[in-house]
Amino acid sequence: MQLAATQRTPLIEISATNCRIVGECYPENIQEFSSPVMTELKGAVPDSGEYKVELELFYFNSSSAKFFFDFFEFFEEKAEAGVSVSVNWNYRADDDTMLEAGEDFAEDMIQCKFELVEMPSEAGADAEGE
Repeated sequence: MQLAATQRTPLIEISATNCRIVGECYPENIQEFSSPVMTELKGAVPDSGEYKVELELFYFNSSSAKFFFDFFEFFEEKAEAGVSVSVNWNYRADDDTMLEAGEDFAEDMIQCKFELVEMPSEAGADAEGE
């Protein structure tokens, strides 16, 4: 599954070996956004072996945070069942908000390997107005 990024939703790529989410996430209807993603994950993630999750988010809203809690809970359950799940939470060096969000999600991840990965700041990239 591959969903192109839109103004309000991130790029999403899901395969039998990895999941990649890049961009901003504040869809108008979180159910319409999250339901197909979770359905695809349930069908794509194997019951054994290794699975890699790459996230590079620049912004997400509170309803999207609920989606990400469910998303990570799904991977925790897979890890408890024996899948070796590694998660890379990529954040820009100058983005304390996304660093803190990653730290919050990491606290709940016990079975998955969760790494906070600092990336160089993107000078001139999307201006982050908060």
